[in-house]
Amino acid sequence: MLLKSSIGFIFLLTILTSNIYILIIVAGLMIFSNLLFNKNLKYYIKKMKYVFLFYLTTILFQLFMIQDGEVIFKFYNFYITWRGIIQIGINFLRIFDILLISWLINAQNIFTGRLQRYNELIDTILELIPEVFVLFKKKMKFKSFFRHILKQIESKI
Repeated sequence: MLLKSSIGFIFLLTILTSNIYILIIVAGLMIFSNLLFNKNLKYYIKKMKYVFLFYLTTILFQLFMIQDGEVIFKFYNFYITWRGIIQIGINFLRIFDILLISWLINAQNIFTGRLQRYNELIDTILELIPEVFVLFKKKMKFKSFFRHILKQIESKI
């Protein structure tokens, strides 16, 4: 029960705060908790390598798109600023923390009863992560790709 309530508190803290130091502390706690309680951590990390690569490319785009604040580096008409770096750090840590929280919830089977389907859904989504690249290989439109993924999730649950 303590684990469930503390994860709920950490989840709310992750969503509601914009303080990068708090998000770093939460990330450290979640990494430690996952190392301690999650037996399948290596499996989850292996499944996420493509998603991390995709997310790192979006971070690069965000880095050049946020142009407020003190300029650190200028490349033609694009600027890298301190405010951009801090905003990207906050966004990255939020998504990373939520991912670690969901892995911990899934590993500990915290939800029971009706909420047990959340665990099954997380398992299914983690299995379907490589399916994202089907979109690029088959040159599918986003609408048909989402139908494809939803059909896969529906068949597994």
